Amino acid sequence: MGAFVLRLKLLLADRIATVCYALCVIVMISVFFNMNIHASDNSKVPVGILCESDTPVAKRLYDRLLKSDALRVSTGTMEELTSLLMDGYIGSIFVIGDDYEEKLRDGIREDLIKVITPSDDTSSIIVQDIVAGYMMYDVCFFRTFDEYRSLPDVYVDPDTGENLPGPAAPKINESEYYDYVAELADNPMYGFDFDIRYTEIGSAEKKDMNITTAMIYRQVIAGLIGLLLMVLVVCGCNGFALEHGQSIAARRKTTGGNLFTAYLLEMLSVLVYLTPAIFLSSLIMLKESGFGGAAIIFLLGEALCAFFILVCFVVARAVGSASSYQLVGTIICLVFGACGFISTFSALTGTQVLNATPVAIYIKQFADMLV
Repeated sequence: MGAFVLRLKLLLADRIATVCYALCVIVMISVFFNMNIHASDNSKVPVGILCESDTPVAKRLYDRLLKSDALRVSTGTMEELTSLLMDGYIGSIFVIGDDYEEKLRDGIREDLIKVITPSDDTSSIIVQDIVAGYMMYDVCFFRTFDEYRSLPDVYVDPDTGENLPGPAAPKINESEYYDYVAELADNPMYGFDFDIRYTEIGSAEKKDMNITTAMIYRQVIAGLIGLLLMVLVVCGCNGFALEHGQSIAARRKTTGGNLFTAYLLEMLSVLVYLTPAIFLSSLIMLKESGFGGAAIIFLLGEALCAFFILVCFVVARAVGSASSYQLVGTIICLVFGACGFISTFSALTGTQVLNATPVAIYIKQFADMLV
């Protein structure tokens, strides 16, 4: 254990590096923790909503938009919302006019609400589709009510079940029709939901997962944590490169002993040195993952660092100087980090091969703990 203790003492003896390491970990973990707390809000699309109508239909649409899981809604006067739009805090303003309900009753299906958006905003059409989805209930309600009121008067023959001309039961009014439709919507026999199940390719196992827009945001946080850990590993293994460049490693061969075991113990000491950072990073999403998930995230961090310590040790032995090691180590961090981030959107980019990279595996397993 002498090599383990000696390496650990050497790491701790560099007080400037240790202080920088501690400050870096504290600051970055605080930033990641804050990002995670606001993940739900930050992952939503920022929009402004202005309701100019006091009619019940317009108010119901306004309330649905305020409760949307996909939108981060700002409210206020037109002047206030315009200021937010110009400053870039929101991307669009949706105005529910005082004639919204009147247009629906008249069967108008276009220009139901006004949209104000910057001329160079190419993503506003997606936001408009989201808002249109919340309008569909009102559009369908008035259209079906019109169809219902236009039905001919018929009655059902009790013997044959056929619809025959003649007096029918009196048609209900709009308020009664709304209550009836609402009752059907709440009835599981008539309502419907999208039954989404996620199946891994090559496996018949199906999983029910609660996937939200915040999940992608948290995957980005996981990638940043993985990138931070790799940078810390590069710094922690810098001593290997310095010793190799000064031929200390070569002189150790003359002392005898089992160098393989000594190197393993020294790499283990670097892992122990980084364990506080790994532990703190595993607590960032404790609320979402629970203690069991946090323990698994901690082990994932240990595994990622252990693998990268081995990579850095090989690089340190392969290059000729500490500066070359730092350059190569930085490039490896950037490449692995980029592969990890791209893998998050592999279904869109068609780069599933990157899912096998260390950071990509870390992000995937990290995300699995949250769902």
